Amino acid sequence: MTGTPGTLPETPPAARDALSDLLDGMRLSGVVMFCAEFREPWSVTTPGTKRLKETLQFGADHMIPFHVVADGGCWIEMPGLAPVRLEKGDAVCMPFGDSHRLFGHEAADSVPLGTLLPKPPWAEGLTVRHGGASGGADVVCGFVRCDELIFDPILRHLPVLIHVSPRGADDAWLSSTIARTVAEVRRPAPGSRGMAPRLTEVMFVEILRKHMQGLSPDEVGWFAAYNDPVVGAALRLLHAAPFDDWSVDKLAKAVGASRTVVADRFNDFLDAPPMQYLAHWRLRLAAQRLKASDLPVKTVADACGYESEAAFNRAFKRCFGLPPGDWRRRGGARPEPTR
Repeated sequence: MTGTPGTLPETPPAARDALSDLLDGMRLSGVVMFCAEFREPWSVTTPGTKRLKETLQFGADHMIPFHVVADGGCWIEMPGLAPVRLEKGDAVCMPFGDSHRLFGHEAADSVPLGTLLPKPPWAEGLTVRHGGASGGADVVCGFVRCDELIFDPILRHLPVLIHVSPRGADDAWLSSTIARTVAEVRRPAPGSRGMAPRLTEVMFVEILRKHMQGLSPDEVGWFAAYNDPVVGAALRLLHAAPFDDWSVDKLAKAVGASRTVVADRFNDFLDAPPMQYLAHWRLRLAAQRLKASDLPVKTVADACGYESEAAFNRAFKRCFGLPPGDWRRRGGARPEPTR
């Protein structure tokens, strides 16, 4: 591949915000599905998002379910994980969209959540009631949609369940966002239909930031790489100008580290050397352009710095399993992430 010539960004690496660039490209959109009032004894099983996508006909978008406990408390359980206790004000999201079970303190047979819901499309302000008559939990349920192509670098090393309990002073913004989301859903006011989805998007970004801030030094993955002074600086540069004529030497010079250090730390955090990471990122940006436009394949290949359409076709097929034209005609999808 021949990169389009360009100059290095003049802005210092530390001032770039690769996470915001990535989130912008993900095209987040929040959806609040319903508010559930569960009373003891109760237990519900929710399907994976593959089934939900088929029901709601959301195509190739990636769906990240979330639950916010508005009142009371409950448990959430996922295959291979111990049950996690959720209290009022807690939020959980499932980045891979796996099936899971929500349940109360008293033992009860689990009911598929879908059997409690009317057929879509669902009315605004839908409330689902299930269980007995004693105390339980009020839970706001929804999901965040995003472009699965752009989300993949983040997704690969995320846990199957992210749980946040904003209690301290440092969590005031997340706590207030969760509380405001609950208020807009439970007590709709003029504009709530537009406000609640936007709040869920903000809440999701805050959850990701809290997850990133809580990582230990021995963690790996995109967020851990972003926290690293060397790889983080390199990521900011690459995401700011992905089609510049990069090399490992040029990248190492820009971040003030040796070529070996940059290469080794990329491998440690992201399981790929810098230029391989960049090549895959360019292909995802190219795939996003193919999916979102009618531009000829050659035009996309040229814009992404490939010396020929044939070279672009070969690289694209290695990454996505199909040549770009066939991939576009089939609706587009990202390769399955490894966990």
